[in-house]
Amino acid sequence: MRVRKRWIAGVLALCATALAIPAMVVAGPGSSATTTFGNLKAGSPFPPAEHDSSFNGEDNIIPRTLVISAGGSVTFDIDGFHQAAVYRAGTTPDDITVPAFPPESNIFVNDADGRVFLGPVGAPSTTGAGTFATPGKYLMICNVTPHFAFANMYGWVIVK
Repeated sequence: MRVRKRWIAGVLALCATALAIPAMVVAGPGSSATTTFGNLKAGSPFPPAEHDSSFNGEDNIIPRTLVISAGGSVTFDIDGFHQAAVYRAGTTPDDITVPAFPPESNIFVNDADGRVFLGPVGAPSTTGAGTFATPGKYLMICNVTPHFAFANMYGWVIVK
């Protein structure tokens, strides 16, 4: 009976977490939106130990899709070692040139082709005026090579 209660508690905690993390934020006209790069609070005390405090659990963009109006901005809250980068409308993850990893000299993606915004490492930042002047679907990534290449740490800013 004790094992069943733990299992039920674990499932309920997982469901509560899933419901608390929005997949998309829609903002209004002349809008701005905020997204978080990283989730150092990921995990639970349930078996296996530190459940989902893994690479993929902690290296996420929450929410992964933002919808704003043309002229709006995006604020990136940074939780951990991450760097926000945004690419022009129409860019896909496959368009990004990813350096070999390791060695440590390639810790950052640093593909400047089509990049319209690059925030500081490990610090909050907000896109500047004009970044989202044109409607379209903009790619946002974590510029840290293993986060983008292996944890698929990317998302979208949809500008209406």
